[in-house]
Amino acid sequence: MNDVRPKSEAELRDLVTQAIALEYLKYQRPSSHESKPKWLQLFESSGFVAIVTVVLGGLVGSLVTSRFQEKSKQREQQVARIQLEHDRSLAAFNEHLDRERKIVDEMLAKVGGLADTARGLSQLSRAEWSGKDQPAAEQARLAQERHKIVERYNQATAAWDADRLRLGILLGLEHDNNPELLEAWRNAGIKVEAYSVCCDRWRMKHNDLAAHEAEQGCSEVLKELDSALTMFTDRLIALRKSHTTAEIGEASNK
Repeated sequence: MNDVRPKSEAELRDLVTQAIALEYLKYQRPSSHESKPKWLQLFESSGFVAIVTVVLGGLVGSLVTSRFQEKSKQREQQVARIQLEHDRSLAAFNEHLDRERKIVDEMLAKVGGLADTARGLSQLSRAEWSGKDQPAAEQARLAQERHKIVERYNQATAAWDADRLRLGILLGLEHDNNPELLEAWRNAGIKVEAYSVCCDRWRMKHNDLAAHEAEQGCSEVLKELDSALTMFTDRLIALRKSHTTAEIGEASNK
């Protein structure tokens, strides 16, 4: 076995000196961490990374929350605006229906009033209204009653003549002068006038009819009037449905 021990005291001292020098250099050489600048060491530290993560996360979270709240507020404003427009439109539509209903009620009242009083004239053709072979007092009473019936007819005729044109114009305004509706109203007016004239002529021509005979007076003209009124109301109902459907569709699109 080779002997590696130093051959002399001088060699031993040299080896010790080299070892001490190496150890000194080892402790004097800066580490890779200590050789980096302070700002780089700060950036690479786990604490700094944690702080940056929290700060950036908070900023991003605040930004997202702010945008979400802004969008939500815009949606709420849009919904409120649409609801307001719908409420206004619905209120206007209901007002239109109220005006139309009043006009139609007055129309039918005028037509019904004229037709009813005209029928009263036709009933004067019955024999019991003639007063024939009746005492003078009874004849006077019957004459007074006949006068009342004629007077009611005259009043209904005057009211019809005064309001027929006005009511037609008002109805046209509510339905944009719908030609079919106005034509149906004009036809109903023609038929009720024809019936009233027929009944007046009937009572002037007859005064001794039985009850069932008097009921036949102007019956065909009355059927034509009924048919004309049915056409008028059917057209009116169709327009109401179309307006209601359009209103619902507009509200759904909003």
